[in-house]
Amino acid sequence: MKLFMIISMLITLPIQLSTVSYNYSYYGEVIHSAPGMNFATYFNGNTAGANFGSPEDIVVYDNQIYMIDSSNHSLFIVNQDFKLVSEHQSFPLTTDYMDKLSAQGATDFSDLTLLSPYGIEVKDSGIYIADSGNYRIVKLNHNYEVVDVFSEVEDATFTEISFEPRKITVDGSERMYVVARNVYEGIIELDTDGSFNRFTGVNPVSLNPLEIFQRSIMTEAQLAQLQLYLPTEYTNVVMSDKNFIYATSKPSEENAENIIQLINPKGVDVLKRNGYHPPMGDIHYIEGMNNYVIDGPSNLVDIAYTDYGIFTVLDQKRSRLFTYDNEGNLLYINGDEGAQSDKFSEGVSLAYLGDDLLVLDRKSRTVIVYQLTEFGSKVNTAIMHHTLGEFEKAAELWEEVLVLNTNYEVAYNGIGKFYLREGDFKTAIEYFNLGHDRYYYSRAYKEYRNDIIKSNFGYIVGGIVLISGVLIGLKIRSTYKKGGSILYED
Repeated sequence: MKLFMIISMLITLPIQLSTVSYNYSYYGEVIHSAPGMNFATYFNGNTAGANFGSPEDIVVYDNQIYMIDSSNHSLFIVNQDFKLVSEHQSFPLTTDYMDKLSAQGATDFSDLTLLSPYGIEVKDSGIYIADSGNYRIVKLNHNYEVVDVFSEVEDATFTEISFEPRKITVDGSERMYVVARNVYEGIIELDTDGSFNRFTGVNPVSLNPLEIFQRSIMTEAQLAQLQLYLPTEYTNVVMSDKNFIYATSKPSEENAENIIQLINPKGVDVLKRNGYHPPMGDIHYIEGMNNYVIDGPSNLVDIAYTDYGIFTVLDQKRSRLFTYDNEGNLLYINGDEGAQSDKFSEGVSLAYLGDDLLVLDRKSRTVIVYQLTEFGSKVNTAIMHHTLGEFEKAAELWEEVLVLNTNYEVAYNGIGKFYLREGDFKTAIEYFNLGHDRYYYSRAYKEYRNDIIKSNFGYIVGGIVLISGVLIGLKIRSTYKKGGSILYED
């Protein structure tokens, strides 16, 4: 019996490790990896001194955690020690907003209340709440007073459906970017006064050539009977410090690889995808097996970014956290599903508090706190040095990373980039080969080839001259012999 248990552990241990802490190799294989983050602590209503009902969204501002609750219709503020600072269920109106309402003929200036709010954003300019049940956006100042309310969106899209905001983010000019329910045209951009500007980050519908041809010859009646092709629906948006929008969207049959985007002010996705595989969460999944298998691509519901282009996405389907760098390389995977205090089963939101990562679990009404491991800290610091142009320091840290995880291919490529910049192209080639980086391997090989040509240019020219001379001499000799034979015969 004991022998059987030992053999079972040896067989199942790699599987257990791969589900908890794994990565994907260049060949798409699941490989064991050192964890980038570990469970640190958690807080919930009991520990914080509050009554969490159905928490939907969290953001961090000025080292305080702002949480919106859809069942309690409340806004909670929790400090960095994870204790309740305040709870707000009603919000008084500012004098300016009352003047605005009075000019519109209103006579009721009672405190404003929320109904099933689902999203929140906090900036220097104020607190923005997606008050979904009331079909509006509420803007508060930092005294929790109502500055303005935006409910009317003048676009043809909302002549047939209601404007139901779910998630919101705000740029440096106080323009609002909103994800609304049943809106597929893209992210709604609203001006500072709530007026509609445009849809941005529109996900195009991709049809293959056969489908395009078939549609071109169909009648309007036939087209009406076809399955409706809709662009992907966004799930969350976060504004970066440079006014670029990090966005996640739902996967579809036509598109499961472009569900993470970085949208520039022009509305164009500029996310770099230079890793082995596109940033999309799990790259291996089973399609429609049975109820006992979690099938289909990752369902990404939130995204959070930290320093130097590092960002993390939350997969609600398998309770996973995927962290990438600004090149699209998958750095590490964390998280696990369960009811224990160090796991989560219905993650809905995440945010960085310094280097720590907060994950909001709606089902358990708990916030799980992850902190960097030694491995994760070295990886992040190496990326920081590389971004700052301190390539030698980055290479030294990548060497330390390889001590902790010898099959970490990203580290080999990081070291290779250092040697490439140093002009040691031969060594760079060796590291890029270990890291399976085709692009930089080609660059290093090209430079190495050019270097060999330059260093041996004199020998190469001399050899060409010598060979040319020999060939010319042989040709002259051959011609002379041929001519002499002809004269002899005459």
